[in-house]
Amino acid sequence: MYFILDEVISIDNDVEKNLSIAQKWLESAYNWLLGGFPKLIAGLIIFILGWWLTKLICKIVVRAMTGAKVDKTVISFFNSTANAVLKVLVILCVLSTIGFDITTLIATVSAATFAIGLALKDSLANVASGMLIIINKKLKVGDYIETEGLKGNIVRIDMMYTTLCTYDNKEILIPNSRLTSNNITNYFVREERRIDLIIPISYSEDIEKARNVIMEIINNYEPVIKEKNNRVAVEKLNESSVDLSVWVWCASQDYWKVFYSLQEMIKTALEQNGISIPFNQLDVHLIQNENNAKEKFKK
Repeated sequence: MYFILDEVISIDNDVEKNLSIAQKWLESAYNWLLGGFPKLIAGLIIFILGWWLTKLICKIVVRAMTGAKVDKTVISFFNSTANAVLKVLVILCVLSTIGFDITTLIATVSAATFAIGLALKDSLANVASGMLIIINKKLKVGDYIETEGLKGNIVRIDMMYTTLCTYDNKEILIPNSRLTSNNITNYFVREERRIDLIIPISYSEDIEKARNVIMEIINNYEPVIKEKNNRVAVEKLNESSVDLSVWVWCASQDYWKVFYSLQEMIKTALEQNGISIPFNQLDVHLIQNENNAKEKFKK
């Protein structure tokens, strides 16, 4: 009987203890809510206004940069960066208003950022390289470049990658760090370009006649820049042909048009003037020694 009474008393004590703990927790939560509710409201207002102001500021700046005819790549890069930075500042302001220790939070984030930076050093290198590309303005959307054997028009420069589009409509993604650490050929950055052609003619043909025929085509072809040093000269005495080197200058935007059209026009003109364009062939000349032949016949 006494044992049962002891158990009942023990259960009553546990219940009272739990109720006391719950009561204290509710009281502390009530006090925190009563004291922190204004901070929550203030933080919520700061968050809403900050988010709205971030979008408004970015929109105004982008509109101003577009009106000033700033490069689209710079506008896109600035918009994404400014948007991220402003939103981070808004979140920090909200946390500070609610009551979080920003100093401790910043120290923690800095340590985490350092650790993540070591793990993602290649990605950070691409981001830094993207910033250098945009700041230096050596490359821009629309340029036709070649690097590491890859060719294409730049269609987009992001923080991590530069996207090329080839003439057969393939997309190539190149990490930005490779563009800043390797040699790049930019084909259309200049207003004018020189076209180099090799035109072979037969050894039996008159070189001066062939030169005059080709120069007449060059001088009468409108896209060719006549003021430049356009010329036709002997490049090499090949095994089965005399190779003529043709230099022609034109506007960069007309490069491919002139490149293909000029070869067709030169071939047609040479054929019309009876000048042959040889193909690879081997001529074998047999020389018979008459004295040796007679001696062999007598034997």
